[in-house]
Amino acid sequence: MGEVYRARDSRLGREVAVKVLPDRLGDGSDALERFHREARAVAALSHPNILAIHDVGEANGKSFAVMELLEGETLRSRLAASAIPPRKSVEYSLQIARGLAAAHERGIVHRDLKPENVFLTSAGYLKILDFGLALLAPGALPADLSRSPTAGTQPGIVLGTAGYMSPEQVRGRPLDHRSDLFSLGAILYEMLTGRRAFHGDSAADLLIAVLQQDPMAGNTGTQIPPDLARIVAHCLEKEPGERFQNARDLAFALEAWQGESPTPPSGPVTSVPPEASIAVLPFRNLSPDLEAEYFSDGMTEEIIAALSGVPGMRVAARTSSFAFKGKDTDVRQIGHELGVRCVLEGSVRKAGQQLRVTVQLIDVETGYHIWSERYDRRMEDVFAVQDEIARAIAGKLEPRLVRSSAPLVAPGTENVDAYNLYLKGRYYWNLRRPREAIQQFEAAIAADPDYAAAHLGLADSYSVWGFYGGISTWEAYARARVAAERAQELTPDAADVHLSLGLIEHYFGWNVEREEREIRLAIEKAPKSADGYFWLGLCLGCQGRVEEATEVSRQAVALEPHSANIQAQYGWCLMYARRFAEAIPELRKAVSLDEKAGFPVWSLGIAYQETGAYDDAIRTFERGVEITQGNHSFYMGLLGGALARAGRAEGAQRVLAQLRDRSAREYVPPFDLAAILAPLGRTDEALAALEKAYEERNALLWFRIYFPVFDPIRSNPRFAALAARLARTAPVNSPVTHDGR
Repeated sequence: MGEVYRARDSRLGREVAVKVLPDRLGDGSDALERFHREARAVAALSHPNILAIHDVGEANGKSFAVMELLEGETLRSRLAASAIPPRKSVEYSLQIARGLAAAHERGIVHRDLKPENVFLTSAGYLKILDFGLALLAPGALPADLSRSPTAGTQPGIVLGTAGYMSPEQVRGRPLDHRSDLFSLGAILYEMLTGRRAFHGDSAADLLIAVLQQDPMAGNTGTQIPPDLARIVAHCLEKEPGERFQNARDLAFALEAWQGESPTPPSGPVTSVPPEASIAVLPFRNLSPDLEAEYFSDGMTEEIIAALSGVPGMRVAARTSSFAFKGKDTDVRQIGHELGVRCVLEGSVRKAGQQLRVTVQLIDVETGYHIWSERYDRRMEDVFAVQDEIARAIAGKLEPRLVRSSAPLVAPGTENVDAYNLYLKGRYYWNLRRPREAIQQFEAAIAADPDYAAAHLGLADSYSVWGFYGGISTWEAYARARVAAERAQELTPDAADVHLSLGLIEHYFGWNVEREEREIRLAIEKAPKSADGYFWLGLCLGCQGRVEEATEVSRQAVALEPHSANIQAQYGWCLMYARRFAEAIPELRKAVSLDEKAGFPVWSLGIAYQETGAYDDAIRTFERGVEITQGNHSFYMGLLGGALARAGRAEGAQRVLAQLRDRSAREYVPPFDLAAILAPLGRTDEALAALEKAYEERNALLWFRIYFPVFDPIRSNPRFAALAARLARTAPVNSPVTHDGR
């Protein structure tokens, strides 16, 4: 769009190109907006593979832009002569990918990438032209360049060039940066073969071809090297989630094909990971129902569990892999941070009883796709698909590791409906939403009463619910124990059973010897699982065995370096010794790993509170209430106590009133009320609430009464009597007893 003239910038003494909007278009608001949008987009970028713009303005009623002057030809002109050799095609594509990466990182999607908009300079550089149809994300441009709307297109409107548009672009659906990667795939195909990727006699035929044709089907006679053909095919996937997820990953794959040595990611040098080491990234949910994310997460967990059972294979733990969920992280960085040689990416589309699973195994050092596969099955085949994927991966990494034909995936049920409900329960459990999790686990058990994993999920959910409030502690204790003991009947040697029994003792049983024994049995049966070390660290720390707890927590961090909860437990090792100021940096790190993880949030709030940073504590506890949508009285008690200690009695009274009002509708642990009453100076009420908490066996009361929030009433004889009763029930030498400071 526009007429381009060669000109000379007399001020700087350089040759430039001036693009002028013709008179016939200058009065059209759409054309004028396109012109200004292109100017704003290019002005926001500075990259050697993107045409530079020097100035924009208006003179004598004509809009113009001053750009760098290019000498050479468009890629379309070059393709008119012949196909381009593979190495040169990759070189050109690599430059396009690097330019796109720069644009995408600024929130700019080109939306009209085609050979006409790619320029080959006589100096050998490649430049991306014409951002007139660019889609600009909110905040993509500096404020002073955002004088008019930039979002671009209303749903259902198709913009672009037939034959190079992505399928989502053809359908007029919302799109993102991955649309440009499809267009680049079509260009690379054309450079390699001398033929366009999609064929049709009309524009309408071309649009249909983009939706239906597979240019890589039967790749005979095209002379595309197999490894390069896989890169092209990956760009041209119909679903955005099945393509390269960012331009830098594509550039990395192209660099690897060239035989270059990619620049290693920044950060500390780590040891060379073993060949048979892998991170399974969270599978992307491509289902029409966005709530089906529970299923894609569950598939990921099943593959992780299956591969973890292969002797000699090192698999990044679930929490570490899920730390990259929804993030656009380069596979090299992932491999570097998790210390693995390979990454498995995948996507799941679930529609009714139909299931499509697409996976690709990537070598993080070279960027090569070692293996990829697509499975189109029915839901009843889900367990077979999981086993096929796990077996294929193990075979590719180290065939000797798979010594038998026995299934690697042990589903625990043959009832697909029960399995689906169980995955929903696990999804809610991971979000620490125990009420919803319990509903799903109970439904799974109704579908298959012998489903051990569902019984364990039920036990763990009741344990957490009883701690955070909303169900009476005795009821939570009883229901959790019944569920865990049923799971033990079904799978007596499972590590998860022992861990679940240990959790029940931790929260409600108050038998620390039995708790420690069960958790150590879980570690013995699953030594590569960080969960056992995490809970053992809590068990030891609560008993005052701080040095042991610290060592165990280090082991947990080594196994799960990206787990917010485990990092928070390391912070607690300092808090056990009342070293609250030192704990704050560790707990901040934990919160940065997952801002929605409750345990790190309330732990950080306590550390702030005990250093006198009451405003920070209050903001942190308010964040905890927000995360849980106000459903957990535990956080309300912490917030009210912090307000009281900060001298904000009115706010504390308000939170206390809210909890008492809630107690008319659901169970509120008396301990949560006592945590507000004590610092408010309402000693008799606080002591009465603590005595009631003892009778109702509020979770972890035996440890929590030593929190400094109760220092104001600690010298009261009634408090001393309660502490003595608790010591007889759960003997412990607590490291957080008041020491007079």
